[in-house]
Amino acid sequence: MGCCKNVIASLVCTAVLCGAGVAAYMYGPWNKDNDSGSEETTTTLTAKSSTCKNCCNGLESNCDLPIDQVTWAMVHNAMSSEDDLFYAANNDLSLEKALVEGYRGLMLDSCLCNGDTIVDVIQDFVTGNDEDTEENAEEQYLGFCHGTCGAGSRKPETVLNNIKTFLDVNPNEVLILEFEVGEGTLELLYEAINDSGLEKYVLRDEENDGTVTTWPTLQQLISSNRRLLLFAHNGGMESCETSTCPEGIFYTYDHFSQTNWNDGDTCELRSSVDTIPDKHGFFLMNHWKNDENLDLPSKTNAEEFNTYEFLSTRLGKCDERVPNIVAVDFWSTGDVLKFVEDQNTKIGGGGDAVVAASRSGSIRH
Repeated sequence: MGCCKNVIASLVCTAVLCGAGVAAYMYGPWNKDNDSGSEETTTTLTAKSSTCKNCCNGLESNCDLPIDQVTWAMVHNAMSSEDDLFYAANNDLSLEKALVEGYRGLMLDSCLCNGDTIVDVIQDFVTGNDEDTEENAEEQYLGFCHGTCGAGSRKPETVLNNIKTFLDVNPNEVLILEFEVGEGTLELLYEAINDSGLEKYVLRDEENDGTVTTWPTLQQLISSNRRLLLFAHNGGMESCETSTCPEGIFYTYDHFSQTNWNDGDTCELRSSVDTIPDKHGFFLMNHWKNDENLDLPSKTNAEEFNTYEFLSTRLGKCDERVPNIVAVDFWSTGDVLKFVEDQNTKIGGGGDAVVAASRSGSIRH
């Protein structure tokens, strides 16, 4: 849900240090269409929890919980992985592998791409050219990237089709997708979602006016087969309380409070307007911290942040409300899934439950 303070400058600095020749080899146009998820099948997308026929997102005790009282493990910048040849990636492994292992939330950024490579990005930065040529503008296409497509991008049709396959073969799993919408991509993103066939799984608000109070339980979503929640912000998405949102897509900040980016120590809210985390159904903990020098994803920080002890200590500092979404970088590092499973076991077994919001509204499921 966040971005680097100066993504392109950081990438350029790192690329120069590593050598433009290596960057050109790894991220040249011959790798433009490389997409690790393109070969995913129903077999490779079968969830680890698939043998539990009475489970909801991996646990039987989750089933009767409203979705805003379940703890969700979420992948920050999920499209960005070394698997998919992203430069300065947020994750080692692909988002498809994250779904199989047990993550049920994905953050995705939509971008307009024009075929540039990391070498083009460096050249444009050095020359001060940040404008698309008329020729490039005509060739623009939708991608999932972070900051610039030249540092890596994934084809939305591949990603969304693989997510659909995951839902097809795992009928007891519910997913949250949170989109940071790039400028000029909202309509293209909506079309890509519809073209993928995911529409049949999307949870829809009767009014979509941002006033949801009572969210369905996981079991209700599974029984109705509306097992996909879509949230989005930026790029023309505004509060559904004051504007008309695309059908099936909730405006993120109608329903989310979140902690600060690059903060591993507190539960302070990012927004100066939302001072009470209980105002919204979902409380997102941005549990990642970039490298302090380059402001790029740091696996070293993730190795500390993603440990059970670190997660437990940080959530213990959240006095007003315990976060119910934990977003991390380098998802395959550490104990995130075990920690979230234990949180949900405690909640479902009568432990400290996450407090739900109290607002008026209804959801069709």
